[in-house]
Amino acid sequence: MANAKETLEKIAKAIGIVTDNVADSIKETVEDVAENVGEAVDNTVEAVEETIEDVKETIEDVVDDVKEVVSDVVETAGEAIEDAGESVKEVAEAIDPTPQEDRVKELESQIDELKNILKEALETKTEEVTPELPVDDKGLTHSPEKAVEKKSVKISKKGGSSIIDNVFKYINN
Repeated sequence: MANAKETLEKIAKAIGIVTDNVADSIKETVEDVAENVGEAVDNTVEAVEETIEDVKETIEDVVDDVKEVVSDVVETAGEAIEDAGESVKEVAEAIDPTPQEDRVKELESQIDELKNILKEALETKTEEVTPELPVDDKGLTHSPEKAVEKKSVKISKKGGSSIIDNVFKYINN
């Protein structure tokens, strides 16, 4: 006959209960998985750190390149502006400047005339005249304490202030 331990193991397998051997193997498997996961995480962290360092280096290179390009563009733009300024000066010298000088002198003389007119206007003193208001000696036409009543508009020649009054007058007369 089989001993009690073997019998219990057979019953446990039939029912699906985990035995000690299976529990030990599960613990070993979990420990192996934990070790493998830990190593994988460490490897991933190291790879990410290396990638970050590479990205930083490439970004610094790109920034340096952009700075060089911008400085070149600024230099060329400055040279182009200087060249344009020189060409404008040359064209301005080529044009006869005398009509502009005549116009400037004419405008200056007009400004002087306007200044003289303003000085004369400020120097002459004008008397301020205040008009007198007409005075009515009628006094008050109503008492300020009494309520103002509206005058009713008559509808017909006979008098009456409303249509209903006129109807009653017609009926009674």
